[in-house]
Amino acid sequence: MKIKEPFKWILIAILLLSLFTSATYAQSPALTITDYTIQPEILTPGELGTVTVTIKNTAVNTSADITDIYLFAPRFEHDHKSFEHVGMLGGGSSTSITFAFKAPKVEGIYFPEIHIVYRPVGSLVQDTLRYPFPVRVNERTALKEASLEVGKDIPKEIRPGDDFTLSLKLTNRGETAAHDIFVEIGEVQAIYSNDPSNYYIEHLEPGKGREIQLRFRSSKDTPTGTTVIPIDITYEGLVSEVKKQSETAGIEVIGIAELSISNIKTDPLNIKQGKDFTLLVRIENAGDGDAKSVKATITDLPFSGVKEAFLGKIEPDDDSPAVFTLIPNESGNFNYHLQISYKDDSGDHTITEKLSLVVEGNENNGILNVIIIAILIALAGTCFYFYSKKKKKG
Repeated sequence: MKIKEPFKWILIAILLLSLFTSATYAQSPALTITDYTIQPEILTPGELGTVTVTIKNTAVNTSADITDIYLFAPRFEHDHKSFEHVGMLGGGSSTSITFAFKAPKVEGIYFPEIHIVYRPVGSLVQDTLRYPFPVRVNERTALKEASLEVGKDIPKEIRPGDDFTLSLKLTNRGETAAHDIFVEIGEVQAIYSNDPSNYYIEHLEPGKGREIQLRFRSSKDTPTGTTVIPIDITYEGLVSEVKKQSETAGIEVIGIAELSISNIKTDPLNIKQGKDFTLLVRIENAGDGDAKSVKATITDLPFSGVKEAFLGKIEPDDDSPAVFTLIPNESGNFNYHLQISYKDDSGDHTITEKLSLVVEGNENNGILNVIIIAILIALAGTCFYFYSKKKKKG
């Protein structure tokens, strides 16, 4: 059946209208209030205050036609100011509006509302955004000022050259908000920060906290002992007076000694049975901390003499000799152990090294014994000869 020309154009118009309506609905603007600020934060009864709201169109490509914005606050005195015909707010754009009001005479927490009337561009259908916000009315003298509590989390100890993290948590323990908080980390010898040394926190409500992570690295030359990191904090509370707060974070830098034998020698070089000799063992410290109360002891060596040596303190990159005077009672190859005990910042330690030495037999004494025996035999033979000759003559 052939459609008449007028009906054909009516159908096309209906189709286009339905497509346009769907596209408009799919791309409707979405207004929201992203932030608000009340000045002052706590109002006394009857005090004049202001509220500033930030309105954002979260749609990307669709503008909103804002026809009216007003403050709905039945228990407040205000001028009932209405921002009519605010205009267009493009997709992704923001704008701020400020209202003035006078607090009620009765203390308490109130929730007035911001009402925003808007519609998509080209549409006749309006929508209204209602946004309640809290207003605290109280006698200001009864409120506790903002007060920052600083919690610190830091390793108990580190070694020179270690990296470490200091965590600061700032909590407002007062009853009013803290503003314009500046945190400054002071300089420390041989401790370097991997992050900025200054931090800014715009606003911290009562009971709320904010954490700051600070990463540090220490130098190989960082002195052992307690290192103190200074922290300076300034902020404003209910009144405009700037408050100053000084904090410190302490960390223990410990040195670990690493002892080992660097050299061994004897005097004389060739050890003889029955002859005393000196054994010199040089012990070095390759660690980053002092080795204190160092003592070296020879064990399981069947010699007489001095088998214990006290070396005292050996500093990093230094060494010290342990001297022993010994008398070998027999010859041969001997395996023995040298035990080294010491203390450093981490506690008491003992290490044991396996060593060996060779003792030569005394050959000169053997030859002398042979000569003496030979002489005795010769004397005995001579005596026997003369005794036999004399007996024959008799």
